[in-house]
Amino acid sequence: MIRPLPLVFAALLLSACQADRPDTPEAGAQPAPATADPERANDGAVVAAYACEGGNTVELVREGRVARASLSDGRTIRLGEMAGSTPPTWSDVGLRFVVDGDFIELAQTNGEYSLSCSPM
Repeated sequence: MIRPLPLVFAALLLSACQADRPDTPEAGAQPAPATADPERANDGAVVAAYACEGGNTVELVREGRVARASLSDGRTIRLGEMAGSTPPTWSDVGLRFVVDGDFIELAQTNGEYSLSCSPM
């Protein structure tokens, strides 16, 4: 003979456990888009543009004195020109952008990673 009381109790306990479980995000949910960079309008015309691995881009602005790196995580970082550098190099905040003929690279200055780039 099956006693209904333990089965009812087990069902209530199971439903209570599932009610405490946090909602899972929808499959395929996209992260919120990055907000537009308010300083972009002050950078002036783009004199050269490069596409780098991983969806990153670098644009030379302010007559080539600044390399504006738009990273795939939504950040925009401006790298200042290292005057007189050979090959031409822009650097700041642990990043370096180098253009030497066919060799174009966006890299961490500590050498942890480097991304190859090509003209757009």
